[in-house]
Amino acid sequence: MARIILFLLLSWSCLSYSFDWQGHRGARGLYPENTIGSMLEALKYPVTTLELDVVLSKDQNVIVSHEPWMNKEICLDPEGKRIKGREFNIYKLTLDQIIKFDCGSIPYARFPEQQNVTVGKPKLETLLDVTETTLKQLNRKEVGYNIEIKSSPEEERDGFQPDVPTFSDIVVKAIKNKLPESRFTIQSFDWRVLRYIHKKYPEIRLVALSEDEISPEKEIEKLGFKPYIFSPFYQDLKQSHVDAFHRMGVKVIPWTVNSVEDMRRIKSLGVDGIITDYPNRIEVVEQKRCQEGFNYFEGNCIKLPSHSLPSSSNPGWVCRPGYIQKRSKCIKINVPSHAHLLEDGKTWECDPGYVRYRSTCKKK
Repeated sequence: MARIILFLLLSWSCLSYSFDWQGHRGARGLYPENTIGSMLEALKYPVTTLELDVVLSKDQNVIVSHEPWMNKEICLDPEGKRIKGREFNIYKLTLDQIIKFDCGSIPYARFPEQQNVTVGKPKLETLLDVTETTLKQLNRKEVGYNIEIKSSPEEERDGFQPDVPTFSDIVVKAIKNKLPESRFTIQSFDWRVLRYIHKKYPEIRLVALSEDEISPEKEIEKLGFKPYIFSPFYQDLKQSHVDAFHRMGVKVIPWTVNSVEDMRRIKSLGVDGIITDYPNRIEVVEQKRCQEGFNYFEGNCIKLPSHSLPSSSNPGWVCRPGYIQKRSKCIKINVPSHAHLLEDGKTWECDPGYVRYRSTCKKK
């Protein structure tokens, strides 16, 4: 753990944004989803919120997992064997049984940048404890938590979860034992969960997840109240939708936006945040677009002197071949007759048949 903290201290950028950048399942594109390591990976980058999913175990522990079963795509059983279908129902397993599954060592073709490590599904309280301790050790600004209750009528019917009131009460209690209301939101595609929590816990900020066609007024009418955030699939989102939700006082944070081009396009619609699998791409999206003759370097647009090229190294530029840096300028290198520049573009040597004499080349 000490090595992880040290690495985070060295790698985390000091940049921060008012825009709500949310790390989807931590940093799913870079590390096995919904694990403690995935949350710590996300903290290397300027995320403002950690997004994660929760289900329940047999002994009523809140488990961080996207499905209420062991997903055959990413998990191996305790003996290291591949899983078939939904044979392992998390709601029928105890915490001691759950932590013996490996949900990180199988290569995930959808996320080729993801590290492959042996890692299990954590208890929510454990994940929050480690993440909060890490934030303090990093002296990093606090992050929020956007916690999805993975509920549906079908999964309730099929025995993968308890009824909505029981499920919601257990999750709310677990979160409130660790975080103040100002540090978390609860989201769900199951709007029964949102209606129940809104009525019983009106102080909790709620996020209405949706994968349906977007119709702002109808969505609010269907839900029965105005959520803190409306969270649709990004490809369905239009400027008119964002404007309509904003007029009603509802924030808009779409999911799950992964390419830099899509992030920039969606951000330009005036959304309040973005959920992404790749928090390592946030700084690229947030870079200023400098005018011609300037280079973006360490948060500023740096003027390029004549005969220079943009660079990611200090001071943000390098001289072109044939020129050498002198203070803030690029000065042409004086190459004498019968000489030529070497590959480094900065030094020269005499042509064949000539020898160097001070700053000139003389015939042998």
